[in-house]
Amino acid sequence: MQEKTWDYNYSKGEKMKKLIAILLSLMLVFTFAACGDKEEAEEPADTQETAEEVQEETAETEEPEQETETADVKKDNMVDPSEVPLRGDEPPKGNDTSSRGIPELKDVLTYDDGDLMVLVNKYHGVTADYEPTDMVVMDNSLTTWENIRLKKVAYDAYVKMQQDAAAKGFNLKVCSGYRTYDGQQQLFYNALGVGEEYAHMSSAYPGRSEHHTGLAVDITSASMGWGLTQDFADYPDGKWLYEHCHEYGFILRYLKGSEDITGYKYEPWHFRYVGVEVATEIMEKGITLEEYLGEA
Repeated sequence: MQEKTWDYNYSKGEKMKKLIAILLSLMLVFTFAACGDKEEAEEPADTQETAEEVQEETAETEEPEQETETADVKKDNMVDPSEVPLRGDEPPKGNDTSSRGIPELKDVLTYDDGDLMVLVNKYHGVTADYEPTDMVVMDNSLTTWENIRLKKVAYDAYVKMQQDAAAKGFNLKVCSGYRTYDGQQQLFYNALGVGEEYAHMSSAYPGRSEHHTGLAVDITSASMGWGLTQDFADYPDGKWLYEHCHEYGFILRYLKGSEDITGYKYEPWHFRYVGVEVATEIMEKGITLEEYLGEA
């Protein structure tokens, strides 16, 4: 009887242990489940925080674009022609306001900002006191006149071109570089003495000459008798300049057949410095500076 009671108590104790073990297991399961729910509940907060960070990063990335759009406005050195007072000694303009005459100006530059792509023509002028920066006096052995000036970047490029031309047996010299407003005015008056139409197509009105930039040169040669005529293009040195000028950053500025774009007759002696990359593209395409800049 005693042995049977012991078995019963033992069996009852074992059942209690198993029940407690089951209860503990269930508690652990609920605990882990609750932790899992908590982690899942916190994920949206992390996602929201990440979205805010991405939004901030996007805003920071977009800021430079806004600055660029703001920068694409009228240049600081550019004013409306009406803001430039007349000097009172301007030459007569005549009645032809087409590109072959003297049209109304679109804008006027007040100072040199160093832009090699500066466009000065019949529609885009400079003030009477405009003067390029970084000017140097050319070596007189390279010119037909003394004390001709150019911007240094154009002068250095020309010296290299002249040296390479000399190695080919060509004797080149610059007969015109930078011109003042007063100097250009005198040249225009001289051209008017020949005739109005001639003046408009062969000489720039003061304030509208590319020579005001200090980036343009008129080049002559011994073979031309140091003159400037359109048959320069038929001479070996004129051909060499046309074919190789872009290698030094120059373009032939007034092309044959582009009179309605540039407003001037064909000038195979007039070269303009724009840099090697741009010059190469312009000369390879056979276009004018106006066309390259979208101003044609």
